[in-house]
Amino acid sequence: MDKIIELIFGFLPTLLWFSLALTALIIFYKPIRNELLPNLSGFKAMGVELAFITKSINDALELAEKNKKWIVDVPPEAKENVLNRTRQHLKIMKDAQIFWIDDCPENNLNEWRMFFQLRMKIDIAKSTDEALKKLAEKKYDLIISDMARRESEKDIADAGVQFLNMFREKDSTTPVIFYIGVYKPEKGLPPGAFGITKRPDELLHLVIDALSRKKF
Repeated sequence: MDKIIELIFGFLPTLLWFSLALTALIIFYKPIRNELLPNLSGFKAMGVELAFITKSINDALELAEKNKKWIVDVPPEAKENVLNRTRQHLKIMKDAQIFWIDDCPENNLNEWRMFFQLRMKIDIAKSTDEALKKLAEKKYDLIISDMARRESEKDIADAGVQFLNMFREKDSTTPVIFYIGVYKPEKGLPPGAFGITKRPDELLHLVIDALSRKKF
């Protein structure tokens, strides 16, 4: 009898801890199921899912190398920085609406692929007139535009700025980012623009910045 009692008391701490753990699981099962487990799955897959960002940047740089006017270089540490920042801001990019203006949309296929993989949505226009008509019908989270483009059979070096000035007469808040092949820092940022760059990693940073300010 004494041995039985001793055995029971020996297992008592283990039983108490088991009971406590079981009670905690019952109480917190729903939050764990709804929040923690999906996040763990996301973290597990994230490294694989975000590998496309580096590939998209590399593909964009490879395309830029074919154009003698585009001098674009992205250091390895810059690619890692934008990858890490993207991991932290996946939620704000999901379902974001981008409007993209460029008369040569084929030049942006790699960047589009990157944004599509991040579950962002993109509508496009190839001219200022087309853009203004579409923007009058629908609101977007941000706009990305080229600078020089062919408008009405003419090559206009500051077509992007002309668009921005006209757009700002009706909309003073939607962020406009210039993504251009030839960037001259000495010209500065066009008034009313959110940012300007020729680098795909900096473009992603600017998009995150714009969405962060808009959604928070």
